Amino acid sequence: MVDADRAASRMERVPFSGIRDVFEECDRLERAGRDVVHLEIGRPDFDTPAPIGDAAREALADGHVHYTSNYGIEPLRTGIADKLSAENGIEYDPDSEVVVTTGATEAVLVTMLALVEPGREVLVPDPRWTYGPITSLAGGEPVPYRLDPATGYQPDLDSLRAAVSERTELLVLNSPHNPTGGVVSEGRLDAIADFAVDNDLLVLSDEIYEKIRYDDHDHHSPAARDALFDRTITINGFSKAYSMTGWRLGYLAAPAELVDPIVRVRQYTTTCAPSLSQHAGVRALESGLHEPMVEAFARRRERVLERIDAIPGMSCPAPAGAFYAFPTTPAGHPDAEAFVHSLLADTSVAFVPGTTFGDAGEGRFRIAYANSLDRIDEAFDRLEDWL
Repeated sequence: MVDADRAASRMERVPFSGIRDVFEECDRLERAGRDVVHLEIGRPDFDTPAPIGDAAREALADGHVHYTSNYGIEPLRTGIADKLSAENGIEYDPDSEVVVTTGATEAVLVTMLALVEPGREVLVPDPRWTYGPITSLAGGEPVPYRLDPATGYQPDLDSLRAAVSERTELLVLNSPHNPTGGVVSEGRLDAIADFAVDNDLLVLSDEIYEKIRYDDHDHHSPAARDALFDRTITINGFSKAYSMTGWRLGYLAAPAELVDPIVRVRQYTTTCAPSLSQHAGVRALESGLHEPMVEAFARRRERVLERIDAIPGMSCPAPAGAFYAFPTTPAGHPDAEAFVHSLLADTSVAFVPGTTFGDAGEGRFRIAYANSLDRIDEAFDRLEDWL
């Protein structure tokens, strides 16, 4: 008989995703006939805009169904480079400094695999998306640094200084931020730039929520800083702003000397992003199709904050971007894990426990307001009845 415990030792540091755990439970409830309100998954409820789908159908009709370059098709790489120049103030060569990936998640993974030495440390925000487990998959050691709720979840500089060591190799930034909706300010980014240079760190900048911002909050790309350009890998994609989660289309951009090892990893993973998705991405970049969605997210954000304010014990810094809120749990329910799973079992309302995102998530939970106003109200009506 084969030993049941054949997993590589590094998998001891790679837990099952708490987000997907809730998602799978929702699937079981729905198969049992329950009406689940989905506020757990970072998946816009909008259909992909029709012109983007048309581009994929045209590509299929034209026979674009084969492997592409590991870097991606030339029109998309050029479009990405043009976008980064016009919107972010960063200049990249589309032939050697832009790589199209199978979603932004793959961009994070291949970057870690290519640039993080086993046993070296990576500074990851707390709370955070899944940068910690991805670091562990690459053989690195994730080290959390604090985001400060009192400042709208800006990276805490004292925490960064306490976390860095001679073994630290890379700093992860995520703005707008998942799960809090925080947006790094220009002043804070200036200080982070000094910190990264002083400690000779690479910077992975995850900007997937870049286009979803509120209240005139500006987005600042670290690579646009002269001091950071040579050491920054900028990651972005199409899933969130264009409602293309299932198309699996992302990208990264960096100086050629950083891209070279990343592409070599890429050759032995998914090879290339889906060819039809890449042609659809060209059309997405040519449009302003994200704008109505962002307007809808802004309305949903306001409704979520109104409903949170009406529940005793709950409070939440106003998200400056993305489509997440990260409130405290209601009075009498300090255990976020128990609160979320009990609520789901009893009412079929799905949130994610804050502890899924790190120790700083204790006593909080994430709301993904990527659902309609009616469904948001339905979720809060059920929550209030349950309380």
